Amino acid sequence: MSDRSFEELGDLLALCNVKGIGAARLAALVEAFGSPGAVLAANPSELETVQGIPSAIALAIADMGRGRTDTVRDAVMRQCERIVRTNTSVIACIDADYPPHLLETEDPPQLLFAQGDTGLLAIPGVAVVGTRRPSEYGRHITEAIAATLVRHGVTVISGMARGVDSIAHTVALDRDGLTVAALGCGVDVVYPPEARNLHARIREHGLLVSEVWLGAAPDRINFPRRNRIISGLSRAVIVTEAPRASGALITADVALRQGRDVYAVPGDITRREAAGANELIADGARVVRDMDDLVISLGLGTRVPTPEGDQLGLPVSAPADLSPEERVVLDALALEPVHVDALAVKLGRKSEELLTSLTLMEMRGLAVAHAGSRYSRATMTS
Repeated sequence: MSDRSFEELGDLLALCNVKGIGAARLAALVEAFGSPGAVLAANPSELETVQGIPSAIALAIADMGRGRTDTVRDAVMRQCERIVRTNTSVIACIDADYPPHLLETEDPPQLLFAQGDTGLLAIPGVAVVGTRRPSEYGRHITEAIAATLVRHGVTVISGMARGVDSIAHTVALDRDGLTVAALGCGVDVVYPPEARNLHARIREHGLLVSEVWLGAAPDRINFPRRNRIISGLSRAVIVTEAPRASGALITADVALRQGRDVYAVPGDITRREAAGANELIADGARVVRDMDDLVISLGLGTRVPTPEGDQLGLPVSAPADLSPEERVVLDALALEPVHVDALAVKLGRKSEELLTSLTLMEMRGLAVAHAGSRYSRATMTS
């Protein structure tokens, strides 16, 4: 992020607003002329001498430089004022601190608008993505993976969507870890609306980034494109739970094209929300067997002893022959032990009946009994 003047910032935004100017052309033009302002001041014949700049784009740049329309001029001016007012950083692909791992991708953004700690862009993190409607199993898995990454000093990257994304960000923040949210709207726009507190926490203790201008409302066309930023800022993408047609699978697909490792958590084959992750595994994604395996596979070292009460094993999946009543009980069990009476209140059942179900589930290796009539969901490492 260079220390641009208000006028220089306006020149950059105006040049990037010319249709057909992507990151590669922006870099080539600035290298040839020295600055966005000099590019806008050049005539079409000079612009056409730059490799990759056809006459149509050269004319469009010259038109922008000679007399930006009042509409564009006003929009650029308002955007610059908003950037200054909100203390937003603008990092261009021509800047030294633009994340190199994102720049190396096929279609990097020209600009990144950022609020928070831009130093988090220097080192690739690990993306954790998934469904907006996770099961209890998916929630437990996401919490476990995010906690593991934080414990090993890895930045958790996601898209601040409902469900898995928000869970991953929240766990990172709650554990004083690092997190980056790539948004499909302006970084100063809160979406989803109920994430206002999370948005503020990430801005204060992590980083919010977007390629769209400040004030831009959520637009469906922007969300698939922001997924390439999520994967581009990451060295690996982990899909914890996702249906087949989902943004998480788009992120995984983009990550593969970018040469990133893709991991997926195996899920219940009877659940729609797990079908996408299971399909990724069938197509060759790396399987997350347990937290130790993940740590070693990511090259984070060997297993680090976990704090007492901080369980990191993968929760067991529900067997296909589990009855609907038993499935409800299993989904209600967390990794943290809960008293049978509290669980009975939550499920609206009698403690005596619930205790019988829990005992049978313990015998099947689905639940773990603890002292004081407390139970937790079994893990694959229990």
